[in-house]
Amino acid sequence: MRINKLTDYGIVIMTRIAAMDSNRIYTAKELAKISKMPLPTVTRVLKTLSNEKILVSQRGNQGGYGLASSPSSISIASIIEAFEGPIALTDCVSNESACSYEDNCCTQEPWQKINQTVRTSLENIKLADMLETNQNNGLVQLDVDLGARA
Repeated sequence: MRINKLTDYGIVIMTRIAAMDSNRIYTAKELAKISKMPLPTVTRVLKTLSNEKILVSQRGNQGGYGLASSPSSISIASIIEAFEGPIALTDCVSNESACSYEDNCCTQEPWQKINQTVRTSLENIKLADMLETNQNNGLVQLDVDLGARA
């Protein structure tokens, strides 16, 4: 699973807003400057997040964008789904699956469990968690020994 660049940019912009005054309204121009991203890209990201009700938008002289709720209640899953749609690692975990092997597939149920685990993990990571300085809390340390090949 790989998220696209626009989704990644959305998470970056949301994290920037949360790191600053998350109760304030920011213009697209301000957020482009802060994030060092092109204004058209930032505008597209902000519109997507606003359409999904993750951001609020205000028109006019004092207009701009702000978080629709607190950083501790916005999940990373909701940001990803705003851009990518429902999280589905394989076709058989979505309701739109049209796989001809579905009736005889022995991996459909395990894939559904894997997909639910990934989705639940992303749902449990909140925007506020992206601001923590010690990011290794709760992570599994993976050691790869490339010299031990047979």
